[in-house]
Amino acid sequence: MSIKKLIASGAAVLGLCAAFAVGASAEEDVVTVLVDNVNVVFDQEPVILDGRTLVPARAVFERAGAEVSWDQESLTATIVRGDYTVTITYGDTALYRNGERIELDIPAIMLADRIMLPVRAISEAMDFAVTWDGHHSMVLVATNGKPYRAYAFLRTGFQTLEDTAEFYSNGTALENGIDLDNDGTPETVSFSSTQDMSAVTTPVLSINGIDYTAGLGSLTSAYSIAVVDIDGSDSTKEIVVSENGDTLTAHFYRYENGILKVLSDGSTPSVISYASKLLFSGTGYIISDLAGTCFVDIMVTGGVYRLEDQSVELYRMRSIESIYGRNLYRVYDDNMLYHVIYTGSYTGGSYKDITDTGVISSGDLQQFKILDGYVDTDDPRYIELYIELPDGTTAVIKPYQT
Repeated sequence: MSIKKLIASGAAVLGLCAAFAVGASAEEDVVTVLVDNVNVVFDQEPVILDGRTLVPARAVFERAGAEVSWDQESLTATIVRGDYTVTITYGDTALYRNGERIELDIPAIMLADRIMLPVRAISEAMDFAVTWDGHHSMVLVATNGKPYRAYAFLRTGFQTLEDTAEFYSNGTALENGIDLDNDGTPETVSFSSTQDMSAVTTPVLSINGIDYTAGLGSLTSAYSIAVVDIDGSDSTKEIVVSENGDTLTAHFYRYENGILKVLSDGSTPSVISYASKLLFSGTGYIISDLAGTCFVDIMVTGGVYRLEDQSVELYRMRSIESIYGRNLYRVYDDNMLYHVIYTGSYTGGSYKDITDTGVISSGDLQQFKILDGYVDTDDPRYIELYIELPDGTTAVIKPYQT
C-alpha cells in the first residue's frame, strides 16, 4: 500500500481533517526504518503526516533494545531502555521522559490497532540520533547517539571512525579491557603517535606489553589508532592505524593468537586514503571520504570497500543515474576540495586525465543540481559530476588529486 493510501486510511480511522502534508522530498512511496543499520520489519508501514514520520512503537524500539508495553485503558505506550522511561499517550501533544514533559510537533495516532509514534521525537527522548534520507525515503536511527550519514547509492548509513570505534586516539593513549581476539580475556593496548616511524625509540603500538611496532609494516608515520568492529557478522575486531599527512592513509590489522596480521586488498596490504574523516557502517562497508561530500544527508562518493575473509575489497558504485536532476544542499562540514572545470557541455569520463584545472572547496558548493555524471568502471573511486550552480553556471567537479 502506498503512503498516500495509508495516510488516507489513518485519517478515516481518526476522523481527522482530510488533508495532511506529505513529505515532498521523498522519492519512493514506502518509508523504511533502519536501527543501527538493521532494517526494521513492520506489520504496519510507517506513515508521514505533516512532514513527520510516524512508526509502530513496538517494532522500532524493540529493535533498539527497549521494552515496550501498552496500557489499553489509558491508551498509553511505555518504552523502557537503560535509564530512560518514556511514556506517550494516544492523542497527546507531549511525551514524558522520566516524568519530564516534552512537547511534540504531532500527536501519537492509532492506525490499524497500532500506536504510531513520531520517530524523531521519541528517539531524541531516548538520546538516539535520527537522520532522514530523502533519497531513499529512509529513517536512520543510531542508538549510540552518533548520527548516520546516508549514502546515495546504498540503503545504509555511515558513521565516522571516531564514532564507531571502541577505542580511538590521535595522540598517546592506553586502553585496558579490549577483547581484540574474542577469547574472553581483555587486552591492554597502548599507542603513541609519531611523525617519523624510522626515528622512534619507544613502542608505537603495544598489546599486552609486547611491542608490535614492527608489525605495522610500511608505515612512515602514525597519526591515529582505532579499534573497531568493521564486520559485525564475525567475532573479531579490527585495528586501524592512520598515517600523517595532508591526505591520511588508513592501514588495517587483526590481532589473533598473539600475532598482528595485516588485512589485505587482494595480494597487497589494504590501505585507504582519505581527507579528514574515515567512514564506517555497521555492516562492514568502508568509504574513503577523499572522493565524497555530503549534501542534504547524502554522501556522494565513488569509493566503497567491504571486509570479507580478512580482505578489504573495493566494490563498484551503484548507478549514478539515480541522483540526476537532484538539487543538493550542503549540510556537512567535510572540508573537501574538488577540481572544477567550467563548461557548457559534458562528455562523461573526458576529464579523468586533466589535472591542470581550477579548484573549488565544498564550502563554495552550498547548493547545486546534478545534471550528469561518470564513474570509472576500472576504478570506481573516480567520479565526475556535471553540475549546475544557482546562477546557472555549469561545471564538472571531480575529486581533488595532486
